[in-house]
Amino acid sequence: MAAQIPYHSGILVDDLGKAMAGLSGEISYEFNTPTTLTVPRFDDRIAGTEGPMELTVTYSRTGPHRLELIAAHGTGIYAAERIGLHHVGVWESDIARRLESLDADPLITVEAVLWRSTGEISAVYATSTVTHTRIEYVNDDRREQLERWFDTGSF
Repeated sequence: MAAQIPYHSGILVDDLGKAMAGLSGEISYEFNTPTTLTVPRFDDRIAGTEGPMELTVTYSRTGPHRLELIAAHGTGIYAAERIGLHHVGVWESDIARRLESLDADPLITVEAVLWRSTGEISAVYATSTVTHTRIEYVNDDRREQLERWFDTGSF
């Protein structure tokens, strides 16, 4: 199996503006304007909730290893008590099969699944009980569109 190289790290923050300014000063990363996204169906298995959810994020224009800053909110996977390094993200070409294999693995806990309005999976968060590292598996079918967003700040 080929290695899946992480293309981004997600950091959960309490203040996007302060985090953007801090990382810009500390490591010279440049960030896009924060964007609020609506996830039509968000299965937060930590909070035990499922339904639509809004998420405010920004991605760095600097790369190739991108930084994603996510505004902490609510309970569950994005709760304020999880502030800090949140996940490493990898592209996934068969996200449905990946979710099945993650759910079947006794050493993995699937913590959240983000669904599109079309019923397709957009992303999956899963944490290993061995490494205690959360991986975000991102459906790569819109990779070109997402990379354009990272590069330019617009979809």
